Amino acid sequence: MPRFVLLLVVLAALVVGVVGTATPASGHFRLGALVTRVIDGDTVVAAVGGRSEHVRLLGIDTPERGDCFSAEATARTRALALGRQVTLVGDVTQATRDRYGRLLAYVVLPGGGDLDRMLVSGGFAKVYVYNDHPFLRTSIYVRAEADARARRAGLWSACGSRAPIASGGRCDPSYPTVCIPPPPPDLDCADVPYRAFKVLPPDPQRFDGDHDGVGCETP
Repeated sequence: MPRFVLLLVVLAALVVGVVGTATPASGHFRLGALVTRVIDGDTVVAAVGGRSEHVRLLGIDTPERGDCFSAEATARTRALALGRQVTLVGDVTQATRDRYGRLLAYVVLPGGGDLDRMLVSGGFAKVYVYNDHPFLRTSIYVRAEADARARRAGLWSACGSRAPIASGGRCDPSYPTVCIPPPPPDLDCADVPYRAFKVLPPDPQRFDGDHDGVGCETP
């Protein structure tokens, strides 16, 4: 009997170990994967350690199916990632999975390219901060989006959108003539593509340094 109990304990420990490997601790993981399917611009299916995972790209949002530039965003993700061996990287500030059970990860392409950032830079995606909880690469992605907007790349020219730079679709009322998210992240004039726009108190981003009601007046 003691040997049988000991065997059960050992087997239980092995099972826990396997499950622990398959399901990483919250936001802290780095997994090799093969992208087997692209659902849309920000969601892929990948083979990870013998199992199939739906992966939601962290920190970005591409147009939904049927919306302006959706097909282009999906095609771009397919061209860059489908059939590629990639690395899925979690973010310790974020959950491991979203409410739909999808793995939340940055997708690192062969050679080290950050797929999430590349989509933002090319104008195929916008920055997305879930529930006002910034991810580690927020400032990098925000700058990439500001640059894409300034160049009118991708959806920024094709869709005629006045979408926000970040924070999942919300615009701070302190800046009524443009669309800038409330902090976080903390932005500077260099991070946004707007100049000489109207500013109302309390100006949380401190764009109006001389308090004359106009933000980012200098180029």
